[in-house]
Order: sequence, then structure tokens, then C-alpha cells
Amino acid sequence: MRTLIVTIACAGALHAGLALAQRRPATEAEAMSYITSAFISQADPGAMSPGVALGPELEKALGLPPGTDRVRVYRAVVPLAEDPRLEVRRAVPADVTAYGQRRGLAADSPHPLFTVEAGKVRLLVQYDLQALNIVFVGQLGLPDPDPRPVVVKAEPPATAPSAPAPKKPALVNVAWTAEFSYGSAQLTPEALARLDGEIVPKLVESKDIRYLHVYGHSDRLGPADYNRRLSEQRAEAVRAYLVSKGVDADKIEVFGYGQTLPVKSCAEQKKRSALIECLAPNRRIVVEVQATP
Repeated sequence: MRTLIVTIACAGALHAGLALAQRRPATEAEAMSYITSAFISQADPGAMSPGVALGPELEKALGLPPGTDRVRVYRAVVPLAEDPRLEVRRAVPADVTAYGQRRGLAADSPHPLFTVEAGKVRLLVQYDLQALNIVFVGQLGLPDPDPRPVVVKAEPPATAPSAPAPKKPALVNVAWTAEFSYGSAQLTPEALARLDGEIVPKLVESKDIRYLHVYGHSDRLGPADYNRRLSEQRAEAVRAYLVSKGVDADKIEVFGYGQTLPVKSCAEQKKRSALIECLAPNRRIVVEVQATP
């Protein structure tokens, strides 16, 4: 079992508190950081909503009845994702389709869905951006032991054909992450190649960017002020590159979180070289885009 690192939970709680104090919902990138911290720390049951629901397959697998309190749910669910390869990302349509319309999941809810991958385990997590907590957890790959009948609405009487209503353009949502070298704010060739292949084309194809946020992060080595400035420089480096590719600079906001939102603790590493290598996932930027195609 991982060593409990209280600082991770505190960092997530601090930023959740800031979001509440500012009376604004969390962004999806922030939600992914909060979810990651909750699973890594194993010490933050407050990350679960008081009324958190489990998918029927998880209730059966964990032996928990509906309405189980959030502390028991947290303690039962988090160990499922105890794997160093833990990754949180926005759920793709294929994940949502594969999971289906199961009891407890409000598919028509405005709360976004995220996929938590940890080795062979994949969890589907629904997060309330306003309340800053998890409202639903299900497990992909497990059959539904309690399938619900699909209600089919009766078709209205046939009438004269009318012009089809114009389709609303779907939003292009992108959450993208890349790592930096130790002590550096320079984008690696790999990161530049991924930006060109995964982000720039989407921005070029989109007619209107609603927002583009770049979040910079650092590891915990060195003074906190230095790490905050370094995280800001990393975010600015991505911003400058996107602007060079034709993205409107006024649409991009950058944020530097320093060392406050780690995704790995590496407490077991004693040698500095091994620690630097282990902490690489914390030296990252996250790009979050919401645009209309």
C-alpha cells in the first residue's frame, strides 16, 4: 500500500477551497488534479459527495449496499486504483457507451465524466465542478447485474414534414498533458511533436475558442517560490508556442501551481537521481481547451 502523503490531500483541498471562496466552479483540468490527489493520497474521503452513488457492478463487487456513507465508499474504491500507472483523463464517448445507462449514473447530468485508469482497472467517475466532489463511481469492464429497461417514448402522430432543426455545434473539449525536464521550462522535442499532432490541428479546425487554459506544475525539489515561477514559465512556454502557430494570444490564460498539485509523491526514493526521475510526472503542463468547431 502506498505511504499516505497528507500534503497531497491538503494541496487538493486548498485549491478546492480557493475555488469555493471565489464562487466559481472548478475547471475540468482542476477536477482531474483533485481526483488524482484523492486517489493517490488515500486520505481524502471528503473528495466524495455525501450522496455519492456507486454503479450496481461496484456495489456487488465491493459488497456495499446503496446509500453507503462516503467514507466507506472512499475506503473501498480507492484501493482498486492502487497502481503507479494511475492516470485521470476526460472520459471518451467509447467509455460512456461501453458503460451504458446504469443505475446511479445520471447520463444527462451537466457533471462531466472522467476515466481513472490504474493498470487493468478503469473507473468511470462523475465529478460535480461546483461542489468539488465525486458524485458517481462505476467500473468499466464489469457487467451490469441490475440492467434497467430502456424506456422508449411513443412516436407522435405523423404530420406534414417540416424542416429539420439546425444542429447545435458540438464542443471540442481537449485536456492534454506533457512533462518537462528537471529544472527546465523548455518544451522537449517529444512535447512539441505531440502539440503539433494533438492540439494545434484541433485549434486550427475550430472556429471559436471559448477558452484555452494552460496550467504549469513543478516537482517539490527546491524552494516553493522558485517552483511557482518555474511552473509559470512552463505554462508561458506553451502559450508562446501556440501563439506562434496562429492561436489568438488573448484567448489563452496561463496559471502556475508550482509544487502544490503533485500526482506522485516518491517518498520511497532516497537517492536524488532516482527521486528526480520518479518525480517527472509532477513537472508537467496541462492544456485545457473548450471550443466550437
